[in-house]
Amino acid sequence: MENIKISTVCGLCGGCLRAINTTKEELNKGNSVTIFKEIVHNKNVNNSLAMLGAKTEDDIAKLTPDNIAIIRAHGEPPQTFEYLQDKGIEYRDCTCPNVSAIHKKVQEYSNLGYKIILLGKHKTKMHPEVLGTVGWCNTDCVLVEDEEDISKLQSYHNDKFYLVCQTTFNMQKADLYIDKINEILTQNNCEIVVNKSICSAQKLINQHSVELAKQSDIMIVVGGKNSSNSIELYKNMSSICPSIFIENIFDYTLALKEAGLNISKSTKIGLTAGASTLKEELVELKDLIEKDIQKA
Repeated sequence: MENIKISTVCGLCGGCLRAINTTKEELNKGNSVTIFKEIVHNKNVNNSLAMLGAKTEDDIAKLTPDNIAIIRAHGEPPQTFEYLQDKGIEYRDCTCPNVSAIHKKVQEYSNLGYKIILLGKHKTKMHPEVLGTVGWCNTDCVLVEDEEDISKLQSYHNDKFYLVCQTTFNMQKADLYIDKINEILTQNNCEIVVNKSICSAQKLINQHSVELAKQSDIMIVVGGKNSSNSIELYKNMSSICPSIFIENIFDYTLALKEAGLNISKSTKIGLTAGASTLKEELVELKDLIEKDIQKA
């Protein structure tokens, strides 16, 4: 049906795809594999890897030399790599290249005496990427998730700062916060170097999804309920048109009902997904919706 469209750019980003493919390659070689922490914030992807034989372990002390450890795209602090090397545990570092670049810059600037400002989620629960990046800081690291956090910078004077962003941080918020941070630090005679390190994949997913939402009556966002980028994507879609957020594609009818939304053959439906969701799921969802509408 022409009324049901999938966003041109959406789904698994390159970093997540690399981590998943590396895991599959090791399993295909007959190796025992343990993923250190959830590889992506998506139950469907995690379950599919488990069915192939991959284990997942959150406790580093339970990793053993018998299994190859997979470091996921979110990255880890240096202590994780030191532990694995000390214990003789073979591992595959699948840290997203964009995240690794942030780690290198944070380490470089903190070694030069710069304090670090990191725009990222940390209040309800520290985002795994934020946790990893903080570990590479050798000086003070000021975490900023909202405007309340920005006020912490009022106490700094005559200092120098290097600012980076969690790769999935909201672009609009980042622009707003950076302007306010610049204003405060300039007044306090501080130097600031800004690296707006938000991933281009996130920008493109949002950009193309926004364009689709403008042409749609309803948007359906598919992603893990604990996926930061999927949550942000849903918020953006909701600001444009009625939207629902589902983790399992088979839950779409219930989610529509709960939202008080109805669909028919004439309803323009847009489908998109966060960077931890397989695009194949959207193709399957499109087929599912088309069949359901034809039955109605």
